[in-house]
Amino acid sequence: MQLQFIERPKLDAVALGQLRRAVGWDERLEKIRLTLGRCYYWAGCFDGGKLIGFVEVVSDGVDDAYIRNLMVHPDYQRRGIGLKLLQMAQGRIKADGIKTVNLLFEPELAPFYRKAGFRIVSGGLIDNEAGTAPGGQSSP
Repeated sequence: MQLQFIERPKLDAVALGQLRRAVGWDERLEKIRLTLGRCYYWAGCFDGGKLIGFVEVVSDGVDDAYIRNLMVHPDYQRRGIGLKLLQMAQGRIKADGIKTVNLLFEPELAPFYRKAGFRIVSGGLIDNEAGTAPGGQSSP
């Protein structure tokens, strides 16, 4: 296994969609095609040219950065890949002098993010595509 970590790699939307599907997310090919390469920062981990890990950051470039879409193919999890991708993103954010880094995650992942240096705080989410209405109730 020859892992390669690359900042701002040229990515194929299909490869990213396949990685999303492998981690149990929807593929979102059309949305990926619209947004790919338009973020403040992104990095990938490759094994022999195959995308097996990914992270991207949305930011205003001054005060706030939001880490999203951190994913590692299930066959490669628990090998430090996600942590390395987070460290790469955090390094770029810190080097650029951005004050605050945010992310969202499922509660069971709190130990991982704590290990990565995040202070765990409370937050909320409305998923307009899932039909979640204000107050956490499902929309009809």
